[in-house]
Formats: sequence, structure tokens, C-alpha cells
Amino acid sequence: MRGGHRVRTAVAALWILAIAAPLGGCGEAVETSQQPNILLIVVDDLGYTDLGAFGGEIRTPHLDALAYAGKRLTNFHAGPSCAPTRAMLMTGTDNHLAGMGSQSGLETPRQQESRLYQNKLLHDVPTLPEALNRLGYQSVAAAKWHLGDDDALPSNRGFKRSYVLMPGGAGHFDDTPLFESYGVADWREDGKPATLPAEFYSTDLLTDKLLEYIDEVSDDQPFFAYLGYTAPHWPLQAPPASIARYEDQYRNGWEMLHAARMEGARREGVIDAAAQGVRYEQGVVPWLDLNVEAQARATRAMQVYAAMIDRVDEAVGRVLTHLENIDRRRNTVIFFMSDNGAEAHQMDQYRSNPTWIPANFDTSLEAMGSADSYVVLGPSWARATAAPFRESKGRLSEGGIRVPAFVNMGGINAGIDDAYMRVMDLAPTLIELAGGDVSASMMGRSLLSRWRGGPEPYDAEEVIAAETYGRRMARRGDWKILWQEPPLGNGDWQLYNLARDVGEQEDLSDEFPALRAELIAAWEAYADEVGVVLPETPIRY
Repeated sequence: MRGGHRVRTAVAALWILAIAAPLGGCGEAVETSQQPNILLIVVDDLGYTDLGAFGGEIRTPHLDALAYAGKRLTNFHAGPSCAPTRAMLMTGTDNHLAGMGSQSGLETPRQQESRLYQNKLLHDVPTLPEALNRLGYQSVAAAKWHLGDDDALPSNRGFKRSYVLMPGGAGHFDDTPLFESYGVADWREDGKPATLPAEFYSTDLLTDKLLEYIDEVSDDQPFFAYLGYTAPHWPLQAPPASIARYEDQYRNGWEMLHAARMEGARREGVIDAAAQGVRYEQGVVPWLDLNVEAQARATRAMQVYAAMIDRVDEAVGRVLTHLENIDRRRNTVIFFMSDNGAEAHQMDQYRSNPTWIPANFDTSLEAMGSADSYVVLGPSWARATAAPFRESKGRLSEGGIRVPAFVNMGGINAGIDDAYMRVMDLAPTLIELAGGDVSASMMGRSLLSRWRGGPEPYDAEEVIAAETYGRRMARRGDWKILWQEPPLGNGDWQLYNLARDVGEQEDLSDEFPALRAELIAAWEAYADEVGVVLPETPIRY
């Protein structure tokens, strides 16, 4: 038997759902006592309403079929950016305790003095693949890593095979770095520098590598496969055929798209029927204020963004077909999520980009989306993808942390679940699903009982808190306090009731001062518990 000695853990019989075909509905359910395979799909900077099953117009039939046959999670929260989310995902605990108090390059001198802000997975914090390996799984990854080098490499943290992009992003067709100072994109295979194909596209490459690694797993051994796409992270690039599908779309601008996404999300039931769109966000300008050339460039950026998501869906379809062909689909649980909200930052204006981009890339309209281009989405389209939620990636407002997510597995009723859940819950959930005991180091809670119809994982009186880049939040039930520096906030705590104001527009601090004070005290207790070190200067991200 390939894969070495196998540890078997008795597990309760699971109903594992099968999809009859990539574009079809659900097929026959199969009762099995085997440990299920686990496929974890994470996409990069996807907006809440980008999938068809969440109200969008982008062509995502394979993901939609999985979502409709499974459980759509409409109150699922990630971290506000790439690395903190991935740290919580891989460890099941708060990002500070995992060693990712900030994100590489964004920590301040004061924060650098703390071991919790070294921005790499701490060697003494257990990981999800390590736990699953002890239960007999073979763990493989084809993904963006962004969790550190050396002892933090995936090959040293439980993944037997891994093909990963080390930093936060890169060109999608070649080794172009995200920023000039990075030199070249750092790809690794099993911890060593990878030799990139002469021609590739990141989404296709990661899919190919994951399928290769799955095929190496013995037929009688379950696998944990982490498929972490780098799309639709900037720079926005996509194959010409994918872009061509959207050449007639998005010409009416972001206000029209926002209205359509609101309508679509209501129709899909993934937002409340009474939810209203955010009235104003920094950087969003009226479409009609743009001249013809600016409108054309903005239209093209959104077309490329949509094409990247389209290509991800095609790739997921390839994975499903392959699992069917090797007879492993029916015993595979699939979880899908975005790592944060859409990217609104004008990243073409960061660091040396204002000079590096025009000197090294083709900035013409015709080249946008090609390997020679460097394109970003911007705040106006990002706002449209967030629909009713405020702001986007990097923020602790709902638009930055409430993300599209769904689970597809047997033993659950298809539908929508609006219970609060968060990314650190996934590790304990998957460990329980595999038949294991959850580590005491994990702050997250197993969602398995909830997915099977049990009670909500968090009591309405519990306080949940977070901090990233000096921005802070705490919530209890529908009540949420939020602290963000100007111009994102007012530099003080603001109080919102998400049940009636999911867009966080009406500050109720003056009406409920005692509640506000209670939540502030709860956040301070959280900060002490996880070792928050607030930045001495505002973080420009």
C-alpha cells in the first residue's frame, strides 16, 4: 500500500453526497463508514456576490451546482486579508496566537518585538494537516501559502506534497512579482524552488498539480486536498478566451452592477430582503463622472476580473470530473470560501508601482488582462461585489470579512444557513469529520453538528472579537462595535445593529452607551488574551 502505515479511527456513518455531473444536480447519496476525502477550496479576493449562487452574473455553473446541493453559509466570516485568514484556517485559532498578528511587510517596529507578529506560523502551534495525518490522511496542497518560510513551509507543517506561491500574489502567466522589490515570484514544490512551465496560467497550474498529487494517494487512504487559487487577486490577468465571454458586459458601470447584485442576492436569499446598499464609500465615484476612456478602462478591468472567476469555475469542474473518473467524488466533502472581501485598494499606486508599472508593463487598453499588463479592480467595482456590506478587503467592516462560503457533503439538508461562523472553525470541524479529537489550542468550534441540523455554534450572548492592522471589532449577537482610523471610521468605537443595519451606516453609540462600554471591555479582554499589539502609526492598507 502506497503512503505507509495507516491509522484508522472509527467514525460514525456519514452520508456523502454525490454530484451526478459537473453541471447537474445532486445524484445518489451513498452511506459509508469510511473517512471522507476532504477538498478545501479557497479563492483570493472574491466578492460576496460574485458567484451565481450568491446573486452574481458571472458564469460559475460548477460552483453553483455544489452550493445549491449543499449548504450556503451567509454569515461566514474570514479575516480581513490573505495571511491572517490562512493562519486561522490552518490552525483553528486566532491569527495572533498562530503567529500572524499582522502580515509580512505591514508590521510596525513595536509589533516586531512580539513573537506573535513574526508573520509566519509558529512552530509550536498545531496545524490542520498535521492533525489529519495522524488520523490516516495524506495531505496535499496546491495553493497560495503566505504563511512563512523555513519551519513554516507547508512541507514542514503537514503537507506531504505541496506546490505553493509563497508571497501574497504574483503574475498569473509567469514569474512576475507582485511588487518590484520582490524580484521574481517565489514558487516552491515540496519546500524547494519550483521550475515553472514555459507557459502556464496560475489557476490551471494549481489545478494540474493538485490532481497529480491526489493521484499519488493510495486508493484506500483518505486525502485532505487544499486547493488555494491565487485568483482573482491582482494583477488581474486571464486567458483571452475567458475574457472574450464578458466583452459585452459591465459597460453600464458600477452603480448598475451594484443594483443588479443587490437584486440577485435578495433573489438567492443570501441577504435579507430588506437589506439596503451602502450609501457612500471612500474612493467610489459616479460612473457618469468618468470620461469615455476611463469608462473603457474600468469596464475592461471588471471584464478581466469576471474572466478570472469564470476560469476558476472551469478548473473546479475539472477537479470534479477527475474525482468522478477515479471513483473518489462520492466520498469527498467539499468546502469553498473566499479569504476576504474584494480588493478595493489602488494597488497600482503602492510602493514603487507608479513608476515601475509604466516602465515595465503594457498599459494600453488593448493589453489589459494579458501577461504584459498590471491591472487592479479598484474601490468602485469592489463596492458593487460586496452588495449590501460596507467596505472591502483590509477592513473589519462586513464587506471585508463576510465572505461567500458553502459546504457540500452528505448528511445535511441543502439550503441556506445564516448562523454566525468563522474561518477558525474549519480546522476543528474537519478534524471531527475525520474522527479525531480537537486540539485544546484551537479557539474555533466544530460546525459539524450545526451543518447536520444542530444548534448554532455561538450563543447570542457570546462576544466574538478581532483585530488586524489596528482596526478592531467585537460583536454579541446582532450588536457590533467597530474601530477604524479616519477616513475609514472616526477613530473611535462605533456601535451598529446588524439585524437592521447590515451596512453599518447608523452609529447607535449615543443611544446605547452601556452596551457600547460592555463590548469595548470585552474587546480589551480579548486583546489581552491573544496578545494584540496595536500599531504606533496607522497602517496604510
